[in-house]
Amino acid sequence: MVVGTAERHIQIFDLRNPNTPYKTMMSPVKWQTRIVSCFSPVTTNIGYALGNVEGRVAIHYIEDEDASGNFTFRCHRAEPSKDQAVVYPVNDISFHPIHGTFSTCGSDGCVNFWDKDVRTRLKTFNAPGPVSTTAFNRDGSMFAYAVSYDWHKGHSGMTQGHPNKVMLLACKDEEIQRRVMKR
Repeated sequence: MVVGTAERHIQIFDLRNPNTPYKTMMSPVKWQTRIVSCFSPVTTNIGYALGNVEGRVAIHYIEDEDASGNFTFRCHRAEPSKDQAVVYPVNDISFHPIHGTFSTCGSDGCVNFWDKDVRTRLKTFNAPGPVSTTAFNRDGSMFAYAVSYDWHKGHSGMTQGHPNKVMLLACKDEEIQRRVMKR
């Protein structure tokens, strides 16, 4: 279990001994943590993905010997000009139960599917508003996402008629399965 706490601290617990933290560390990203999601060793070792308010995601492995696989990347952003970027919080990260790929969603209304092992985006689509949460079903054949105001602009951003929807998307394996690394 991985827990994001105040002041960018991360605590990792082995649930066989939940009274004592297995490891405590600082977050690999420098702004407030918004979401932590664990991944199991479908394709690689055990670790977690962490999303923050600055539109960044960090992939971090639990064990020190796997640290060479740790990385961060920018995702939920708009760049209207070369000198300017608009950043949106990452609201949720969900891992596919079969392929080990994952989705990110954000306040920009965008959903991205990623392959962490080859560090590439697999697919992207836009929703009619901020996407607050996502989930794959048990076998990974369906993807659900919620479109609703996520308070990223505070009270002033909440307007009448803002969409509140739960959407379903059938997952096509060729769009969300891992890519084969070319040598």
